[in-house]
Parts: sequence; structure tokens; C-alpha cells
Amino acid sequence: MTVSAEGERGPCGRVRELYSNDKVSVAEVSVRGEGEEHYHRRTFEVYYVIDGRGKVVLNGRPVDVGPGDVVAIEPGTRHKVIGNLRMLVVCIPPFDPEDVYRV
Repeated sequence: MTVSAEGERGPCGRVRELYSNDKVSVAEVSVRGEGEEHYHRRTFEVYYVIDGRGKVVLNGRPVDVGPGDVVAIEPGTRHKVIGNLRMLVVCIPPFDPEDVYRV
């Protein structure tokens, strides 16, 4: 298990890992502007918007999001986040930078 308080830059924004084990990871992601479009071959992701507003673009289709919204992202789905928001991101299996394919 890993619990971290440090933030680093990820494809969607500033990432602070909150929890990770061999099955799942949970991170807080802060987006300011536009993240990089990318996809994962193995990872299923769930975004839960904590605060702020923006768009999650899934395979080119924008979805408006705000506090309390949940977006599920299947492996192989091109996605990016636009706006000023903070969200929890759950990754199954745990986030792996080797499974990020930029478009």
C-alpha cells in the first residue's frame, strides 16, 4: 500500500496519489486549463468531480461536468479534461505511467 502527499504532473493535471495497492489506486487531480488527450490499454478509470466545472472529452465528445458528477472511462477510450476542477480518480488496476498512450 502507498499513501502519498506529494503532487506531480500527469496527463490530466497535477496529481496527488492518495492510496495505492496491487488492485486499485486513488488520486486527487487538479486540472487548470486543458489536459493531454490520451488513452489506456489496461486501465479502467472513474472520475468523481469534487469541485469546479469543466468538460471531460471522451473519443472526441465533450461531457459537461461539475461537483458530484461521475465519469467512467473504459480502456481504449481517448480522453482529456478541460476546465478548472478538482476530482478523485480511481484506477483499476493501479495507475501505471507505462499504460498512458498520448494521442
